[in-house]
Amino acid sequence: MQTTSGTIWNSLEVAKLVCSVLTPAAIAIFGVYIHRVTKRFEDHQWRSQKLIEKRLTIYDDLAPLFNDLLCYFTYVGCWKELKPPDVVALKRKIDRKIYLAAPLFPKEFFQACQVLQGLCFSAYRGWGMDAQLRTNWGRRKDADTGWLEEWQTYCSDATEVTDPANVKAAYDRVMQVFADSIGVTADHSHVVMGRLPQNIR
Repeated sequence: MQTTSGTIWNSLEVAKLVCSVLTPAAIAIFGVYIHRVTKRFEDHQWRSQKLIEKRLTIYDDLAPLFNDLLCYFTYVGCWKELKPPDVVALKRKIDRKIYLAAPLFPKEFFQACQVLQGLCFSAYRGWGMDAQLRTNWGRRKDADTGWLEEWQTYCSDATEVTDPANVKAAYDRVMQVFADSIGVTADHSHVVMGRLPQNIR
């Protein structure tokens, strides 16, 4: 009987001893796990913040260029100040910037930019040839007293001219993707930019 009691007593003591050792160890392991999870979360938050900051910088850089495209191809704002050679140069500048920015944005960003560029320019015309503007050069000539005849070659055929309304819709899509990418959910289709000129195609 005593042996049995002694055995039971020893088993309880061993169990208590094991618990007293394992409990702090379990707490320590759990604490390490929580620390690692918290650290990963903080690192993720930091990277996300830095990514948003970089995207905002890219927006500040690209948005005015896209706005110039919008103005030129929809005949609003500063469109008269932009000449065909300037707009072709603008395409090159935008292309370079969006290709550099693409890895930092979702694929929808690059796709939206490509759609807008495709509506504004007729590219891949031949080796060493510049893209042409998909716009009505005759109407521009009528509105520009300083128009040079050589500028006509910068513009595509009448069959490739893009409807300004389509350019605006593509521009709105680019701005929407920009907004979504920086965590600003907004509908830009309501932005009033004045009435698009009628029958200019």
